[in-house]
Amino acid sequence: MLKHSIFSLLLSGLLLFSCDTTSTLSNVSSTPVEFVILQLNDVYEIAPLEGGKVGGLARVAGLLRQLEAENPNTIAVMAGDFLSPSFMGTLKLDNGERIAGLQMVETLNALGLDYATFGNHEFDLKDATLLEKRIDQSQFEYMSANAYCVDGEQQRAFQQNGKPVPAFSTYTFEQNGATYNVALVGVVLPFARPPYVGYKDVEATFAEAVKAARQENDLVIGLTHLSVDGDEALAAAVPGLPLFMGGHEHENLSRYVGQTAITKADANAKTVYIHRVTYYPDSKVSRIFSELVPINEATPEDPTTAAVVDKWQAKIGDLIRQMGYDASAKLTTLSSPLIGTEAATRSSQTNYGLLTNQAIAKAWPGADVYAFNSGSLRLDDNLSGAVTAYDVLRSFPYGGPVVRMSIKGDQLAHFLDTGETTNFGEGGYLQRYQAEKKGEKWMINGNPLDASKTYVIVVPEFVAKGLEANLEFLSEYTYDKLDEFAASGEVVKNDIRDMVIWYMGGM
Repeated sequence: MLKHSIFSLLLSGLLLFSCDTTSTLSNVSSTPVEFVILQLNDVYEIAPLEGGKVGGLARVAGLLRQLEAENPNTIAVMAGDFLSPSFMGTLKLDNGERIAGLQMVETLNALGLDYATFGNHEFDLKDATLLEKRIDQSQFEYMSANAYCVDGEQQRAFQQNGKPVPAFSTYTFEQNGATYNVALVGVVLPFARPPYVGYKDVEATFAEAVKAARQENDLVIGLTHLSVDGDEALAAAVPGLPLFMGGHEHENLSRYVGQTAITKADANAKTVYIHRVTYYPDSKVSRIFSELVPINEATPEDPTTAAVVDKWQAKIGDLIRQMGYDASAKLTTLSSPLIGTEAATRSSQTNYGLLTNQAIAKAWPGADVYAFNSGSLRLDDNLSGAVTAYDVLRSFPYGGPVVRMSIKGDQLAHFLDTGETTNFGEGGYLQRYQAEKKGEKWMINGNPLDASKTYVIVVPEFVAKGLEANLEFLSEYTYDKLDEFAASGEVVKNDIRDMVIWYMGGM
């Protein structure tokens, strides 16, 4: 195991925490109790990635079985983002219903997940009925202090098996002839805003939940899905908790604010955090040692979870073959990661965005500008190592064709400015090729944009139809669309996935 202490070496490599006050070794009880938490966050794929080298929930389950053998008082938690997004989730079951996270629920049930809080992507599901169906199908307990369901004119808590999803959940265990209670308080950043979701103030609701939890429990821990800045601000505003187990960033990190440690593992279970907690009942002091553990080929699989993964992989494989793709086809091996996280692609020009536009340009050359809405890149992760066709499919789960249109320079500037500024941070932020902003001016193929000139652009048909936020004006233009391209002696279907697969295969 790769051990990663989240703090400086202190007290022989271990750090003491108190829920309410700073404590020293002199007031630590001599009869401690111990429990273990395995932390996951931002998991969209049930099977290993990078050619089987990293991740895989059957492997996480195998590690969990080992921890449970070491200490029966072991729980597994998910710090949000697992029901969506995924290519699997976009496909349909035999009854016509979209999978929409069911593969994750069944796999996490087999794994033995105990607790989860919402991430912003849980609210990608189309409505509250579907979300609550997935919650009911879960054998683990959800919690959230600040997210609630908007049901017509009514505001209510989300429901799990007919009961309100609580602000905090309590894990109870026995040791040394006594019973102990540990509260996990959940909170999610107010990012996704479908009509059926509302949010209360993060800090106020978290503080209220922590106060209530402290009255009923021996120890209180945060289970958060916030930006790291949000976690740090919350830890400063609501001090004294020993640990925030967080998500959202996708890359492992650790922070220390006051008495509170903040930890996040890598997305897609490439790593997990293991927190070994020693609690001293007399002084109410806790001591936590955290390990960042890689999940890879050396991690043993749990056969029960593996069977569920294999069932879903076979089902998905059949559906993908029916679509005409070989999901396992290796396309290329990357020397550096392709950046596909939502935070990056919706606020900056990334190398994955560039590669995608270059693929489109090679398939359909001759345009002045190539651009696509970053919301169509739904990977919310980075690609590294060996890349397969399935990696491209999960990057662009909705696919779709591109079209070519002519547009005057002033409207091209409006299009680019809207994508760059108005839609900054949103799915309408544009990943571009052959259009670069220098100062206040746009450069098209190295030349200043001419407002009176007519330019040719290639964009997704979804964008050309004016369906992207703040780009509705494009629907006034006519466009040309081809079913396929004759590119470098090959026939390439006009679908963004097919173009990227073809392009990567020639790298």
